[in-house]
Amino acid sequence: MKADDRMPPGQDFDFSLHRLPLAVGALAPFFARLPLDRFIAGTFRRRRLSRFRGAGAFEHLPHAAFMQSAYVNRLLGNIQREYEELEDDLIAHPAFRALLTIYAEFFATGPDTVLGVHQIRIVCAPGQSGEPAPEGVHQDGFDWVGIFCIARAGVLGAQTQLFDDLRGEPIFSKALAPGEAVFVNDRRIHHFTTPVTPSADAEGHRDVFVITS
Repeated sequence: MKADDRMPPGQDFDFSLHRLPLAVGALAPFFARLPLDRFIAGTFRRRRLSRFRGAGAFEHLPHAAFMQSAYVNRLLGNIQREYEELEDDLIAHPAFRALLTIYAEFFATGPDTVLGVHQIRIVCAPGQSGEPAPEGVHQDGFDWVGIFCIARAGVLGAQTQLFDDLRGEPIFSKALAPGEAVFVNDRRIHHFTTPVTPSADAEGHRDVFVITS
């Protein structure tokens, strides 16, 4: 990232697309062991969640349930969701720590800031699409969101779309490639990711980290 990319976003900040300065492929094997997300129908989403506090040291916080209001999540709002923690080997991995640092430096987070890190795999297969955002176009209920693409294998679709007007066309639409990230002002911008379908007669998947604060 360029030096000026590390400045805290101003009031007019909506989103920013970045090519990450690290090899994210080292993190891909950890997605193969994700458990199913039991809070949605179907078997297309696997997920873990951990919370960290600070900037630099990133203290791994004790386990807690995840809950969003029905205002921001029409599908799963006001439901306490329990997800397994990220694996210890992943948390200790230098590439993962680098992702946290990139997020924290871009948004200039402080020592008391809590980062939620969602590790998500969406799978698809012949005759079965995967829904990265089954709740539809939405906000997450935070100030800032970072979507980090780690892998795409055998999939079509998964266009990340951003909206500043729910009645209009997206102001950004792109299938993030591995090693790309988009940072979003969650107070102003709604986001969505289109379904994934297999690109061949085999299962495919898309792996991302979503970091919030």
